[in-house]
Amino acid sequence: MNQNVIKAVLILLVMFDHNEYAHQLFPLFLTGFAFHVLGFLALPLLRPAPALDWDYVGKIVCRYYYPFLLIVCAMAALTMATQTGVSMAAAERLLLALYSGNNDALKNATQMALLWFLPSLLSLLLLRAFIDARRPALRRICLLVLLAAHLVIGPVAPFIRDYLPLGLLPAVYALPLCYLLVWLNTHCSARLGPMAGVLLTGLVFVAVKAAQMKAGLSQELGFALVSDYRSLPALLLNDLESVCGALMLFQLARLRLPALLAWGGQHTLPVYLIHPFVALVVYRLCEKGLPQVGQGSKFVLSMLATMIISMGLAHGLMRLGGVRRFVFPGDAATLLGRK
Repeated sequence: MNQNVIKAVLILLVMFDHNEYAHQLFPLFLTGFAFHVLGFLALPLLRPAPALDWDYVGKIVCRYYYPFLLIVCAMAALTMATQTGVSMAAAERLLLALYSGNNDALKNATQMALLWFLPSLLSLLLLRAFIDARRPALRRICLLVLLAAHLVIGPVAPFIRDYLPLGLLPAVYALPLCYLLVWLNTHCSARLGPMAGVLLTGLVFVAVKAAQMKAGLSQELGFALVSDYRSLPALLLNDLESVCGALMLFQLARLRLPALLAWGGQHTLPVYLIHPFVALVVYRLCEKGLPQVGQGSKFVLSMLATMIISMGLAHGLMRLGGVRRFVFPGDAATLLGRK
């Protein structure tokens, strides 16, 4: 399985989810659309569990929280300069965003709610490393606690999210689904050939997605706007959408696919951070320059332009040693110039 292929498809789905024309053309599909998020969160679980030591903590903090810190501070400064002004209230919003990493706090401080993913991924990786290092009995207890939390996060999130660090609620909600996804992927890969795995998981996903759309269900994992124990059928359908859709993509990566896809899956973190700016510019250009063109055509043009420009910029920037070291270091040694 080529994980870069999965990353390429997932980052394209992220762009699709953030495309204005997509929301106009496919509103029902996107209302409960979440399997791309779970796919990204679950990818690290396809690798063996790491040891939870300071080297590992330092590595993932540098890889995920450090770029988050840079862009949150930069966007908060820009927001203060252009909208809110410099004030104690603005500084408090920034500190809350850096601490909690929750979607609403980030939106208030930076106008970029999508940044929630990085602290939540960091929390999920720390939780996974902690749980997998326990003995089997304690590991099962931890999983039961996660499952219990999964049932109640929706109603309690508004009251506690500002008090919890590093986007913890989406991480806690998603981790049991990640474990299930990886378990299913392992068994599908062992029992089914690549094409059979794609066809079977694809058919199941289509059926689940159709049921979710027919029920008009919605979910926003980053905002912790998720179903809960009060509506177990909705919770089950939404969770199945996430798991089955990501499982389909994992099985798809077992096929022999064009090398261009693997290239597109490199440097997905800078692509993720660059693409919202590109998408906004492309959307405004389409609206001003193509007023007579239909929504479908503008959707295709905007997706292609966002994909090509974002990936091109990311690959170009990652060729620069200074950017690799000071903006997207893979670990502390790179940041400190020891590599």
